[in-house]
Amino acid sequence: MIREKKLETRLALIAIVVIVIAWVVGRQLENADILSSVKAQLPGIARLEEIDKASYRTYNSENEQTGYLTMESSMGYGGPLLMAVAVDQAGKISDLAVVNSKETPSYLEKVLDSKFLERIIGKSYDEDYQLGREIDGITSATYSSRAILKASKKGNRYIAGKLLGFDIPKESASSIQFGVAEFALVLLFTMGYIAQRKTFKYTKTVRWGTMLTGLLVIGFYFNQPFTLSMVNQLLLGYLPPLHSHLYWYVLLGGIFLALTVDNKDPYCSWFCPFGAAQECLGLVGAAKHRSVGKLKNVFKWTLRTITLFAIVVALLLRNPGVTSYEVFGTLFKLTGSNLQFALLGIVLVSSVFIKRPWCNYLCPLVPINEHYRHMRRFITHKWNRRKVHALQQSL
Repeated sequence: MIREKKLETRLALIAIVVIVIAWVVGRQLENADILSSVKAQLPGIARLEEIDKASYRTYNSENEQTGYLTMESSMGYGGPLLMAVAVDQAGKISDLAVVNSKETPSYLEKVLDSKFLERIIGKSYDEDYQLGREIDGITSATYSSRAILKASKKGNRYIAGKLLGFDIPKESASSIQFGVAEFALVLLFTMGYIAQRKTFKYTKTVRWGTMLTGLLVIGFYFNQPFTLSMVNQLLLGYLPPLHSHLYWYVLLGGIFLALTVDNKDPYCSWFCPFGAAQECLGLVGAAKHRSVGKLKNVFKWTLRTITLFAIVVALLLRNPGVTSYEVFGTLFKLTGSNLQFALLGIVLVSSVFIKRPWCNYLCPLVPINEHYRHMRRFITHKWNRRKVHALQQSL
């Protein structure tokens, strides 16, 4: 038993080293040829003349200057989204292109297929256009829509102010948005924490209440469950603005705070929407835990290996969602690949007979949870031994 724990600690430390190496290598490979992507997506620009590192004069096929182009980024759901913004001599956006994105491909495709960029083209630098007012967002892809709009406006106003010499209107200060989603999260974390106390008498009732609330509110209504891409985003350092992404901070902060302070996870077993969906289906067929016997360790280490591989690839490609294989979005947003829909069908049917099959055998968040807890125990043990040693030395 002691040897197994030592081996697991060594493997956990090796995993951390591998993740650090992947992060460094990915950072070195990140600088790609952006201009080739711009020229491919904006065929109306025949030639670019560099002004500085991110700004260019644009020319048509007759070698006449048509305006300027700059690169601007804004934080999307998965990380920074880089836009090429072309502006004419009057300070109006003449063309747009997404040249680099960390968004989940299916969601970004949904935005681009809806002609969202065409709604922004033609806007002037002095217009205060906003998502949800002058420009409608794309359902289930709000973060991507907002990032595109914000980067486009920044690029438009940069060119108008710095290169065209126009007076730029002042930006209104952004306030932190604490709404129903954030309130629901805080309430769910609080109830999960209280109901796990040994002295609490209504644990089962409260658990079903939080699970159903998580299913309806976090899953179907807000469509923002905890995902592997969020962990990858955190590891990459793609921290979104607090004022517009408070939900992101409350969700991740609540989970890791509970694990650190109490060594318990109130999310996965108490209000994870996909876990709740499985348990609701399990009521139909009286689903039970199914023992896999000697294959238990095989399943455990296979899942850990897949999760580490997914994280490493995401860090190498600098894209948090590129290897996120969860089927949450397929259920709650009805968006995903054919493979994800097939996997979702298998999981939902299995849930009728097997209790939480995804959580027990496939969820990449389980190894992350286990790894965090193991390192917490390791650090706590080392710290306590050091304190005891210091006390003995003082005596």
